[in-house]
Amino acid sequence: MTPVDRNRKVVVVTGASAGIGAALARELARQGRNLVLTARRGDRLDGLAAELRTTGVDVLSVPVDLADADAPRTIIGSTVAHFGGLDVLVNNAGFGLPTLFSEAEPSDLRKQLMVNFVAPLLLAREATPHLVARHGTIINVGSAITYVANSGLGAYGATKAGLGYWNDAYRRELRHKGVNVCLVEPGPVKTEFFDALMTYAPASGEYNPLLDAPLPWMTAEVNDVARRIARLIDRPRRRLRVRRRIVWPFRMLGGLFHLWPWLGDVALSSVVSHFDKAGDLNRRQRGGSLGDAQPTD
Repeated sequence: MTPVDRNRKVVVVTGASAGIGAALARELARQGRNLVLTARRGDRLDGLAAELRTTGVDVLSVPVDLADADAPRTIIGSTVAHFGGLDVLVNNAGFGLPTLFSEAEPSDLRKQLMVNFVAPLLLAREATPHLVARHGTIINVGSAITYVANSGLGAYGATKAGLGYWNDAYRRELRHKGVNVCLVEPGPVKTEFFDALMTYAPASGEYNPLLDAPLPWMTAEVNDVARRIARLIDRPRRRLRVRRRIVWPFRMLGGLFHLWPWLGDVALSSVVSHFDKAGDLNRRQRGGSLGDAQPTD
């Protein structure tokens, strides 16, 4: 076995089998970082790990389901056992549900809460002693959707809003210990997210048209997003926003709805009511592929 280069930073990336996670892993390998890749799909992780090892970096693959309560301890424990420490934790994994909140299965909601919110916090808790020892960094991938409360993504927005709150709180807790905590709000990104949503569509074949993929001009390129996230390791920022045209209207609307909550109630309720009356909420789903859903924003 090739000896581990202790001079390379060790980065854990969750949700690494596709989308932002896979693109970020490739960018970090290009920069010479040692990597720990984790996701549910072991075959895809192993394939990506083999590809990245050809660049000369050491890559550890840890296939786990973040909905498993033991996953955070397994990931951090395996990382430290293999590399002797940890420099960066990237909480990227997450998934949405293709239903309104009231129509989502409780088991799916529970899994969403575990993967999108509980697992990042527990991963950070397990990683903190090692990050403090190396003055490391935590990077959390949030979402611009939190600016406008909309039940079209079930509890997805709630998990990302909670992640943002905790991100700021933990940044303040660890600041004097030399650990950076960064939040990324990339906006819509071209990934498998919307295909993966369909794997959680109701058995009846119904889906929510509010979750149709954004138009191409509204979305950022995944490799560009990966490069911007990777820069945070050497140039940390409190909050990274990838500027795309669709994000600014959300922020503007969010500000208006904060000032006049009744306006938000009328606007968003009217949208949902319109789709419901038109029968759009009962249209048959389009085809989708199974996979680790990656956050698009």
